[in-house]
Amino acid sequence: MAPSSLSQAVTSIGKLVGLLITVLFSLGVVAAPSKSVPASVAFWYADKPPLGELAQFDWVVFEPEHMTPADVSFVVAQGSHPFAYLSIGELDEHQAQSRPDLLEHAAEQTRNPGWNSHVMDLTSAGWRDYIFSRAAELEKRGYAGLFLDTLDSFTLLAEDQRPAQRDALLALLRDLHQRYPQLKLFLNRGFEVLPDLKQGVAAVAVESIHASWDARRQVYRPVPEQDRAWLTEQLKSVRERSIPIVAIDYLPAERRAEARKLASRLVGEGYLPYISTPGLDTLGVGSIEVQPRRIAVLYDPREGALTRTGGFRSLGGLLEYMGYRVDYLPVDDSLPTSTMTGLYAGAIVWMTSGVPEARGVFNRWIDNRLEEGTPLAFFQGLPIDDAAILTKLGLQLNGMQPISGLEIVSQDRELIGAFEAPLVVRSRGLAAIGSQSSANKTGLVLVDAAGREHTPVVTGDWGGIALAPYVFEGEDDTRQWIIDPFAFLQRALQLAPLPAPDVTTENGRRIATVHIDGDGFPSRAEIPGTPYAGTTVLNDFIKPYPLLTSVSFIEGEIGPQGMYPYLARELEPLARRILSHERVEPATHTFSHPYFWQAERDSQQEGFQADYGLKLPIPGYDKIDFKREVFGSRDYVRDRLAPADKPVKMIFWSGDAIPDAPTIKLAYDAGLLNVNGGETRLTRADSSLTGLYPLLRPTAGGLQVYAPIINENVYTNLWQGPYYGFRDVIETFELTDSPRRMRGLHLYYHFYSGTKMAAIKVMGDVYRHMMDQQPISLWMSDYLLRAHGLHTASLARTAGGAWQIRALQGLRTVRLDPSLGWPDMLASEGVAGVVDLPQGRYVHLSAERALLTLQATRDTAPALEQANVPLTAWRYLDERRVELSFAGEFPIAFSIRSNSACRLETAGQKVSGRAANGLWHFSLSTKQVSNAQLVCE
Repeated sequence: MAPSSLSQAVTSIGKLVGLLITVLFSLGVVAAPSKSVPASVAFWYADKPPLGELAQFDWVVFEPEHMTPADVSFVVAQGSHPFAYLSIGELDEHQAQSRPDLLEHAAEQTRNPGWNSHVMDLTSAGWRDYIFSRAAELEKRGYAGLFLDTLDSFTLLAEDQRPAQRDALLALLRDLHQRYPQLKLFLNRGFEVLPDLKQGVAAVAVESIHASWDARRQVYRPVPEQDRAWLTEQLKSVRERSIPIVAIDYLPAERRAEARKLASRLVGEGYLPYISTPGLDTLGVGSIEVQPRRIAVLYDPREGALTRTGGFRSLGGLLEYMGYRVDYLPVDDSLPTSTMTGLYAGAIVWMTSGVPEARGVFNRWIDNRLEEGTPLAFFQGLPIDDAAILTKLGLQLNGMQPISGLEIVSQDRELIGAFEAPLVVRSRGLAAIGSQSSANKTGLVLVDAAGREHTPVVTGDWGGIALAPYVFEGEDDTRQWIIDPFAFLQRALQLAPLPAPDVTTENGRRIATVHIDGDGFPSRAEIPGTPYAGTTVLNDFIKPYPLLTSVSFIEGEIGPQGMYPYLARELEPLARRILSHERVEPATHTFSHPYFWQAERDSQQEGFQADYGLKLPIPGYDKIDFKREVFGSRDYVRDRLAPADKPVKMIFWSGDAIPDAPTIKLAYDAGLLNVNGGETRLTRADSSLTGLYPLLRPTAGGLQVYAPIINENVYTNLWQGPYYGFRDVIETFELTDSPRRMRGLHLYYHFYSGTKMAAIKVMGDVYRHMMDQQPISLWMSDYLLRAHGLHTASLARTAGGAWQIRALQGLRTVRLDPSLGWPDMLASEGVAGVVDLPQGRYVHLSAERALLTLQATRDTAPALEQANVPLTAWRYLDERRVELSFAGEFPIAFSIRSNSACRLETAGQKVSGRAANGLWHFSLSTKQVSNAQLVCE
């Protein structure tokens, strides 16, 4: 079972998780390691391992060349045990090239023809030293154990060599366990030595109980009965010793249903199953099955950078709301060739420039998706001219002659014309596409003067199309959806309801954040006394309103090395006073406030204008140094402004807020989470969801988190007035809450909002509106962890049908479609309660890992209804008693739904709940409660 020799790769998750793991451990929200005997096992030998999904399994075996230390830390933090593949008896060609000394001094002449690898001499001291050094290195990287492969390769040698080789193998394994007792040893077979290994065997794997892969003939085949009988006999002694046995069988990725049945059969036979492809490079089926929550969005690089493309701007935020992670793929030679089965719920193509330059790559990619059954949705354009592919879609080109005299033949109002904009007949830009398959369902049928039928909206077993000009009404800022994007996506991609990870709500309350960019800090307020803007913000905004506030500063504006060194003696003490407030956390807004983070690229764009230059005109600082902007400004805020007990955890991007991947990586290397960018602003005058930006921008350098709602600069026409324009953010709060809760209450502004009387008055109105909603107030740094969880969270189904939820990274809410039912509180784990709102059914989670069991009716067990601070623990002791913990920055207030009276026992005291409308309300004077007991008798 040797892994393929692929080049070392670093995944995007791996690039960002080093910081997150540190933060999560410090917050105490990472999961404890899973039990020593696994309930599920997975294998992944390819590059770019899907870490969030693989963390669903208790044990995961990786090819260590494809894992960074941050990747390993991520898996450990999710409560899974990562195992490193280690070949004991063979050396593959890739290793041979990097270690020619081993090939020369420790290899036998015999090769394993199935994997084209070298059989090693197990008596060689050099080979033993290599194995021990690898084990030490892998333990240092954080692996929980080693998956020891090729244990029986010595049987390929001449018979007279085997006894010595067998004795050397036994001694090697014993010494390995003795030297590294913390490393679990997971053996692939090893039947020749297993009877004599009395200690140190954590599990045994066997391949091909029922379904196998013939490496020589490159075909899948069933296992002959005699081979299975022999394996069963060999495993008797292993079963007698109660050592877990992992069965690895092989089936093509497209035979998913068969794999599911085979896994169930193997469980019944007493195995821990894993059904995958022979390269172990796809997400297989085990005793659990990961439920795909990724959607790929393809874009054409000819249409600009990702952030300018329609799929990103128009669909990213909607897909995130629906509970999906979005992976954006450029249509070029980098388009992945691997299967999407088991990992992706579907793929979306949003391209308007016709057939892409990488036509062959793209057509093969589309054809592969159709073969494996991954649903495809095409928006705006259909960039395919391959007749064979069009035939598979049940579509045809209707010729090139002009289209005129269009009339509507049929319209599916569930899909089109009843969402935001009405259906109006138009022919300009209409692609002459017709459906020719009776299996397709047409959402819109038009007929032209020549009698040709045009079907710009179609769905089928393969997916669907929604083509211009019947996607949007209007242009740019006045656009509205003609198509219902939610209904179309659900039908085209065949999306079943799932527990949707949600970052708008926690513990039944809408999340509120406040973050301030440092711009305008040296400005004077136009009010009596002309105080600095920072003074106004502190006294009029921060102090009066009990909301947690994350405040950033521009070093070049207030520091001694900036534009106004003569003001530093006044401005720095004011910044220190702000950061010393108990409800304020620090951040940096850079050194020179770059206005264009990719100025060299942007300056090539037609119409580029740098009205304010490329950065602040700081004397002696002529060229932007991104390390100085990130590391230097972090150190300045940390060392000169922030209290010692308040570390700088964030950078708030400045200007256009579109840093490139290396700059984002710089932020993570500096230990900083990041936010800003995006322009979500829905108002009564422009309420279309076409203006809902995504929350997340994945890059090769890590994840950029966009500001959930844009700042006052946009509402006030770039601070040109009216200065009361930010009052419209209240409309944004309302429109992003009804009929769907798309965002929390996210207040984002600059210090200059404390300079104009009209702005100061409006800010009071905004703050009071937020307080009236009784939100749960979070630090921006805590919210950013939850946003990362939206990207990495994964779902799996157990054999019993429960939902297993992993890789949440601080996120603590999933939203249920009512059709999914209600949580079974006692059968679930890490589930504290549920609140039913018009926007959805929000389930409160209490841990990084949760098991959500659902039922048709609401549970009568006592359950959390709402709370004003984060919940850190919730464990049912029995039907009427719960052990719980809260930790926050405010006196704790929470409500329990129970049909009997409830009291809280904490720190030797008993606090009775106040009854109202079937709820029991508790108000405590403390901000933290640990291991309190809720009793409802």
